[in-house]
Amino acid sequence: MRVLISAVCGLILTACGSAEPKLLNPDSVIKGVSYVGTSVADLDRSTEFYGAANLAVIADSELSGSAALDKLANRSGVVVRTRMLRSVNAQIRLMEFSGSEAFAVSEPVPVQGPGIAHMCYQVDHATGAYQDFLDQGADIIGAPDLLQINPRNPVYYGYVKDLDGAVVEIEHVDVEKLNLPEPPKNQYRIRHVSLSTPDIDRIVAFYSALLEQPDPRRVGGKNGIGNDAMSGVTGLDDTKVRMAWFQIRNLELEIFQYASHPTELPSEPRPVDAVGYNMLVFDVDDLSAAQEKFIVAGGTIETEPELMDGTEIVFVRDPDGNLIGLQLAPSEAIVSAKNFSGNGTE
Repeated sequence: MRVLISAVCGLILTACGSAEPKLLNPDSVIKGVSYVGTSVADLDRSTEFYGAANLAVIADSELSGSAALDKLANRSGVVVRTRMLRSVNAQIRLMEFSGSEAFAVSEPVPVQGPGIAHMCYQVDHATGAYQDFLDQGADIIGAPDLLQINPRNPVYYGYVKDLDGAVVEIEHVDVEKLNLPEPPKNQYRIRHVSLSTPDIDRIVAFYSALLEQPDPRRVGGKNGIGNDAMSGVTGLDDTKVRMAWFQIRNLELEIFQYASHPTELPSEPRPVDAVGYNMLVFDVDDLSAAQEKFIVAGGTIETEPELMDGTEIVFVRDPDGNLIGLQLAPSEAIVSAKNFSGNGTE
């Protein structure tokens, strides 16, 4: 295995610019990203699918008797089988809910959101990971071939749907064209988790306050930017987007607003057992301080703190209603962001 992106070369591999990323304040109460959750129909089937991203199975577990999950699913007696899959810098948690009516009737969040819209897997072009995803049953969303959005960067993009319809971004980097002094350490990593919003200024202001990153990297201006290649990737005609990025230690948080394809927030938040991405869980070092900071930034507290995975967690929502977990985890726990050294690039 070789880290595909180092803290140095990562700057040149964005589609839309090379501004210096803002790193998480070491004194922040938020310490990293524990995992991104996704509700799936079949753990084994989804595990095989995400093998295309070279994710390792870390642990299986069952969650039940949780007042928080009952509230978030709007029903009692929630039982969920879970499986944690790990890359070199971040984790995705597959969650198979028993007897979920919400899963059966819900639709995954589309490309333009609103909500947790996609996860991005960044790979060395030599891995052929895009074809591996297609071989595992991924459905192509836009153009059938990977597209280069920025001609200055040897990076190629494609959007697909996983076996349950959740959007997956595959980002191939032609490492040979980077002319690096020495080869990267890893060929696969999770690049980011992406939120799509109808109001990027509001969400950027919220996460700027929460993460103490007042001037995140942004592109797009008032009317957004786009080109034919970007439209080919998203599958949306004349795509125009506004974008921002935050580095939450081991995982990047990407925020999109589709100026060309506006979306509206739903009247009620998505149930936790609805199909597709359902939560973003942060590692914190002080649960009370994290809740207070979340409220001051403009979020809301959704549940009381409770034990889950042997550690204390509380669920909250950002101003768009995206479900966030604040988890106080010991460093040896599988859910701890401390499993990933540095900023997820070492």
